[in-house]
Amino acid sequence: MLPLTTLSLALLSPAAVGVLAQQPKPPIKVAVSPHSHQRSPSSLATRGNGFIRAPIHAAQGAPKMLRRRQEDEGLNNENLGTTYTIDIEIGTPGQTVTLILDTGSPDLWVNPQCETSGQEKYCSSFPQFDYTKSKTIRDLEQADILSYGKGNVTIEYVTDDVVIGSAKVKSQILGIGFESHDIPLGILGLSPSVNPNNQPYPYLLDSMVDQGIISSRAFSLDLRSIDNPSGAIIFGGIDLAKFSGPLAKLPMLDPSQTPSGADRYWIVLSGVGMTYPDGEVAESDEIAIPVFLDSGGTLSRLPSTIFQAIGDSFPGSQYDPKSGFYIVDCSIASEPGSVDFIFGSNKKIRVPYGDFIWQVQSDVCVVGVLPTDDEPVFGDSFLRAAYVVYDQDNRNLHLAQAANCGEEIVEIGSGVNAVGSSLTGKCKEEAGGSGGGGGEGGLDVTTTRKPTRTASGGGPQVTNSEFGPGPAGTRVSTGGLGLPTPTGSGGGGGGGNGGNDDDDSRASGLDVGVTVAVALAGLNMLVVWLL
Repeated sequence: MLPLTTLSLALLSPAAVGVLAQQPKPPIKVAVSPHSHQRSPSSLATRGNGFIRAPIHAAQGAPKMLRRRQEDEGLNNENLGTTYTIDIEIGTPGQTVTLILDTGSPDLWVNPQCETSGQEKYCSSFPQFDYTKSKTIRDLEQADILSYGKGNVTIEYVTDDVVIGSAKVKSQILGIGFESHDIPLGILGLSPSVNPNNQPYPYLLDSMVDQGIISSRAFSLDLRSIDNPSGAIIFGGIDLAKFSGPLAKLPMLDPSQTPSGADRYWIVLSGVGMTYPDGEVAESDEIAIPVFLDSGGTLSRLPSTIFQAIGDSFPGSQYDPKSGFYIVDCSIASEPGSVDFIFGSNKKIRVPYGDFIWQVQSDVCVVGVLPTDDEPVFGDSFLRAAYVVYDQDNRNLHLAQAANCGEEIVEIGSGVNAVGSSLTGKCKEEAGGSGGGGGEGGLDVTTTRKPTRTASGGGPQVTNSEFGPGPAGTRVSTGGLGLPTPTGSGGGGGGGNGGNDDDDSRASGLDVGVTVAVALAGLNMLVVWLL
């Protein structure tokens, strides 16, 4: 590995944003293929007074490549699991793209390489952004390598107009995929900058506030289950008819209080419980575990003692040491039990069995949690049951039990009381019991022990390969690479597109410049090794 030089990138100035290469390139001939996921985001989104509501879609990845275990052969899961996506428009005229909605990373980028995505057929079923057709794109002649828990991408930074519903964010900085691995869709990141002292450029939320589209850097997220199409993200707003009970305000942890030192949506988990199908409730003693909320992760990752306590509590569960999962009978998902998580003094989020169990094949199901003793994270297996308001400006998260009893959206204002302290959901709150502590009937989440039941040699095994958070690492910046040829295009010369309403010049490619490392430690980024 070559040594990395660390430096800080200042916010890109308006002059830098307008930089274009001078020599034109011939237009690229783009081969257009039919796509099965084309939707019009403007026709589905809603814009109100100070907010934008955009639907999100629960999407299954490519067909699962699974097989029964024979000898030491296991189930190979090449699927990302359930991913939550959002449709936006980019460029002039607008082109619809589908992106993974990710609260675990900050960047917006498009155009993964389908050939190296690991899911080529699935990736190719989504339209990509043809930047050669946009009149408003600007090449910033700056590239980055972004790495995630699974996969990485080399991007070229550009600016272009982004439309969510009827709201246009002008000259937003985003990345065009140049080379990528193991990522089938682009990403719309909504986390804070991983380094709170060095944000390299204005992210999407920053631009929405700066351009007066919303009042503060805040949004609410309602994922819903895979079979429910009503999930949504509301930039600058809260839907009171999508949760029950009061919103509990939880402070985001300072980066110095987190396992990695990175700035994420970290809060404190205060307790864990189980509500069994017969109504019996067991709860742990009070704990204080930092966890962060990541909509880009299919599963949740919790300390090994909590993982074991939850896994052993599922009826008939068996621990599979080869995959690290607890295997359960798929029929358990339809039983009226829940895994319960407690925050603050008394806010309990009940995750129904059906949302916490991951069905990897028609007859193979696993508990949607894996062990970690490094950086605990609540992924989609938790977030499906929670209504969450992310308030970056005031560094608070607000949680309530997700529900659905209509629609009543209120604006998130600005200032310290942007999210009202007395907001209560309009839906009827379900009755629920309270459990004991660590005594009889309690749930022990502090003792390390062997699993109660272990899968035998003939049982199923699942290989985890989900998209999700990775350990802290670095962002690697390079000089401009030149805009790449869009996936599926053929013929023509080199890539690149620039121009505006008055200028049809094309951005030219540049040789790779000196590599530098920008210190942006982040949970969704891996250390990039340069050979």
